[in-house]
Amino acid sequence: MRVTEGSEGSAVVADPVRRGRLVPIAIGMAAGTAMTAFFMRRQLLALTARAMPYIRRRPRISNPALIVNRWSGDGKAEQIGLADAARDAGIRVIMLERGDDITQLARDAVDAGADAIGAAGGDGSLGLVAGVAIERDVPFFCVPVGTRNHFALDLGLDRDNPLTALEAIRNGDEILVDYGLAGDRPFLNNVSFGVYAEAVHRDEYRENKERTIAEVMQEMRAGEGNGTAIRFTTPEGEQAERTAMTMVSNNPYVFSGAPDYGRRLRLDSGMLGISAAGDGTAADGRTGSGVRHWEADRLLLESDAPILGGLDGEALTFDSTLELLIRPRGLRVLVPAGTKPGYVPPREALAAELIGLARLAGILGIADAGHGDSDG
Repeated sequence: MRVTEGSEGSAVVADPVRRGRLVPIAIGMAAGTAMTAFFMRRQLLALTARAMPYIRRRPRISNPALIVNRWSGDGKAEQIGLADAARDAGIRVIMLERGDDITQLARDAVDAGADAIGAAGGDGSLGLVAGVAIERDVPFFCVPVGTRNHFALDLGLDRDNPLTALEAIRNGDEILVDYGLAGDRPFLNNVSFGVYAEAVHRDEYRENKERTIAEVMQEMRAGEGNGTAIRFTTPEGEQAERTAMTMVSNNPYVFSGAPDYGRRLRLDSGMLGISAAGDGTAADGRTGSGVRHWEADRLLLESDAPILGGLDGEALTFDSTLELLIRPRGLRVLVPAGTKPGYVPPREALAAELIGLARLAGILGIADAGHGDSDG
């Protein structure tokens, strides 16, 4: 033990044992600081990636056409005077009538010279018209007058003031977003299998959604296997035999709370979001419960019977085997100038705003070959 003189003549003991104990503490603090910095850097990079600007350009649209589903959202289009507002904006308006094939109407409009095709309605109507825009390689635009309009919400449009979406034609940008494929059918939001798909195939679903879903769930619990006989391979290489519900989305969803509960951070990540819920049976007979989430660019579904699906709210039946794919940045979409697609969680809003300001100021030199502004 070594004794040194204190500032007022008192003895100060430098205890090597105590000092030895401080060394691991100091090392631990240094390691903790380094780990914190590492994870903060990862979070910053993730935030920066999500804040990357979309590829956009100024379009030259001279002959746009808009198909209006007059029944969507309890007749919201007529209540807000959409047809007159669209005509004032130089848009040809096509009103959907009973018995009309909205897909054929969209094709006919493009064949007649429309250089942009739009839809005013719910997600089902939007998806069908967007499919024609993809097929004919023309820009797509939408006016959210449906009940939910999840695609328009994640696109950054104002669902409470649908007429502002017409600015996409007057003063808009063209951006590139992903779309999904279920077989040869495009989808903008998601495709569900299992409980939800069984429910939307029933006539009573339109009158009482919650009760119909509850009845399907009760029937599944009472039946053999507690799930739908759809097979797919998990990320670990195991084969799932039955799930109560499987959802495949165009870009992954995150929980956002009421009233929408699920939102997408971006619409151009190039990945499907996949969620499998409920009791499932693996190929070796093991069972498990809960919800699993993962991302992939494709998923293959197999079944010994036709596969019931709910695609953007529409009841469809698919043949087995069904391949689900993502088409990165395959949809040209017109949005009002300055529109920022994607959901920003409240806890990240300030950081995202600061990152945006830093990029504008040229402080952040982070480049990404797949993102950025384009004049092309």
